[in-house]
Amino acid sequence: MAERSFAKEVQQLKTKLALGGGGTSAAEEERVDIGGITLIARQVHDVDKASLRSLADTYKSRLKTGVVLLAAQIADDAVAIVASVTPDVKDRVPAGQLVKELAPLVGGKGGGRPDFAEAGGKDPVKIPDMLAESRKLIERLLSLA
Repeated sequence: MAERSFAKEVQQLKTKLALGGGGTSAAEEERVDIGGITLIARQVHDVDKASLRSLADTYKSRLKTGVVLLAAQIADDAVAIVASVTPDVKDRVPAGQLVKELAPLVGGKGGGRPDFAEAGGKDPVKIPDMLAESRKLIERLLSLA
């Protein structure tokens, strides 16, 4: 039982570290404004799927209007992707559509609700390309809305 508690504590510390260790958030540099919507798109290291979800929720809570897209390599050949969208944007930039269109770039697939979605993939090397493509996708979705 102590081992499970220790593992949980380690993941919580890794999540806190991914957020910037309680200081200035590492995501501050990754913030991009696209037509009045803030996009935070970043690769996170040394986290599990649960921590990735928690991290996305934390970033989203700090946004007034925006989209959070996080990706992590969770095994040698596995990718986890989480998209979280603020309520005012979910109709124009649905999280489910984001992961559905972006996951194939890392050899995967996924889906979800308009406000939150998850995907998996098999090609961690392509995470930076997928994150770069997210900006173009959001611009395209906003031009259609």
